[in-house]
Amino acid sequence: MSQVPDILPDPIRQLRSWQRFHLRITLLYAAAVFVVLTTTAVVAYGTATTAAERSLRSHLQATASQYADGIDAAALVEAGIDPSGTHPLHRRLKTWFAQVGDDRVSSVYVLVYDDDPAQLRFFVDWARDDEPAEPGEVYDATELPEMMQGFHASITEAEMTADAWGLSLSAYAPIARPDGSPYALVGVDVLADDVRAVQRQVLWLTVLTWLGSGLVIGVVSIVVGRNVREPLTRVIDATAAIAQGRFDTRLSLHRDDEFGLMASHFDRMAEGLAEREVIRETFGRYVAPEVAKTLLADGATLGGEKRDVTVLFTDLRGYSTISEALDPAQVVGLSNAYLGAMQTAIDAEGGTVIEFLGDAILAVFGAPTASEDHADRAVRCALAMRRQLQQLNEASEGQGLAELWRQAGLPALQHRVGIHTGSVIAGNIGSATRMKYAIVGDAVNVAARLEQLNKEHGTEVLLSRATVARLSAGVVEPEPVGELKVKGREQPVQVFSI
Repeated sequence: MSQVPDILPDPIRQLRSWQRFHLRITLLYAAAVFVVLTTTAVVAYGTATTAAERSLRSHLQATASQYADGIDAAALVEAGIDPSGTHPLHRRLKTWFAQVGDDRVSSVYVLVYDDDPAQLRFFVDWARDDEPAEPGEVYDATELPEMMQGFHASITEAEMTADAWGLSLSAYAPIARPDGSPYALVGVDVLADDVRAVQRQVLWLTVLTWLGSGLVIGVVSIVVGRNVREPLTRVIDATAAIAQGRFDTRLSLHRDDEFGLMASHFDRMAEGLAEREVIRETFGRYVAPEVAKTLLADGATLGGEKRDVTVLFTDLRGYSTISEALDPAQVVGLSNAYLGAMQTAIDAEGGTVIEFLGDAILAVFGAPTASEDHADRAVRCALAMRRQLQQLNEASEGQGLAELWRQAGLPALQHRVGIHTGSVIAGNIGSATRMKYAIVGDAVNVAARLEQLNKEHGTEVLLSRATVARLSAGVVEPEPVGELKVKGREQPVQVFSI
């Protein structure tokens, strides 16, 4: 039992890249995962960015509230606006703001409510990197309604806003007078670059996660592709070997998956084909290969069909005399050599040997495989038989057999051939338990009688008028013998010789 052969060319390499199943399924798998992974990454990025921004806003609002709660409102009201910035509260607040431990906070300031609600004044301003506002400096909040709401409640801006200090995100917390009326607010700012830095941090984390996952998925896709390609290649190679008639080929894939199941079924199929081939070859030694193929394909059932065929009947002259001159082993050897040579001529023209009758042969052209030129084939076969017989005579001379039958009165091996064209029933005859492929009809009887008529007329090959009428031009030039009475038929048959 052979494994899948390695000498066969890789059929997968004969396919273009997009035609290869394992590549397409790998790409499809990778594309599906890529879409899911990308969608997940986009959603994750949006969710993480929103969460980070929400966390930043909450932190800013908590920081602003913490500062607002730590400022003595009464002291702030009593201090008033000090443009010089030398008031102790001013210095204390600025120092406190400068001690902020959060690097994201860019500035902290206190704005005082003025007579004009939109025109606020700085009490104190601390900025990490920029130039701070001076105490008493006016800040226009006309277009900042969220800042104005900060005089009444803690609030964080929904969007970043731009002012003289740049684009920033701010949170506000109120400072009320002892009587509860609004007086000032604490503002805490984060610059836009810091906000974007948070977004970039989330983006890079998402991208790195996506790339890492994509790399893992890519490796998995390659492994999956190879895991599919290897058994597919073996299946293709094995089927190619089976197609070449190497029925001992086996996959032997020891896998616990669909490929393993397919391999086990394939190996059982190969075993069945090997057994079938042995049966066909053995069967073909007893019946014609075409008959064996037909029976194996269609089943052995009794019955037949009407066919227009050409029947050839041949017999070896003086076979009884030869049998007396040779010992039994020599007779069997000569018979096998003769029948083998005639079989070669019949096979070359696509004929079918119906049966061997001692030294006689009954063959048919046009059944079981139909052919329009069956008469031409039969006549060419008769001519080839003559050449085969001549070669057999020459071989017998070298073996010393010819001298034996010359001593018995036969100068050389000769045979008689009768050929007739007509309709027959071709099929299986016999019983349900024992049958054979045969042809039945008057055409068979006429061919046999023509073979016998060669004795009376000293000819070697006789053809009927029906056969001559079907011959193509140039096959042979038959010579008319006349109308001869054929045993078993009332009407004479017009006969020709070659």
